[in-house]
Parts: sequence; C-alpha cells; structure tokens
Amino acid sequence: MIPPHTLSALESRFHDVIRGRVDELIKQHNVVLPKLSDFLKSGESSSYFAVPGFYGGFNFRIQGDGEDAKLITESWSRVCGGSEQTHEITATSTTLVSEGGM
Repeated sequence: MIPPHTLSALESRFHDVIRGRVDELIKQHNVVLPKLSDFLKSGESSSYFAVPGFYGGFNFRIQGDGEDAKLITESWSRVCGGSEQTHEITATSTTLVSEGGM
C-alpha cells in the first residue's frame, strides 16, 4: 500500500512532467490530468494518458510499494521523431532516465 502523502507527491511530480511537456495543449483543451488514486483502484498494471494535439501521450506504471514506490512514465509524440522520454518519479525526485529514440 502506498501512503496518501507519497501518492500525492508522486501525482504532483507526474503532473509537473506532463505540464513540462505539453502545458499549452493541456490548457487549450481543458484536459483533466490523471489521478493516481483512480489508477490504483482500477487494478491495472499500467495506464495510458493521451493528450489531444500531442499525437501521443504518457504510459505510466507504479513500481514498488510504501514510501519507496516509484512512478515510471514514458512519453512521446508520434509526429516528432526522437521525442520519447522516460522519467522515474519518487516522492522526493523526478529523474529523466532516457531521451530520444523512436
């Protein structure tokens, strides 16, 4: 189980990553960002968050449990070669672990 304060920190950092890549599109299309509590309730091992106008989106999954849980997100745009990014998010840090590809 992931403590509420850890889940909240993961979600906040995840939203920062999303906004860092596609803030203008989020605002333009009034997109509601994903809630990690809803994702955990779904019981799925991973999920996909599409962003209108980005022609891509964000795959994400949670690894681990408790305060050491991590969120891994992979994002890309299908129309922009080399746009792939993978981030590892903890309650206290966000790390870009790979970039490019596709």
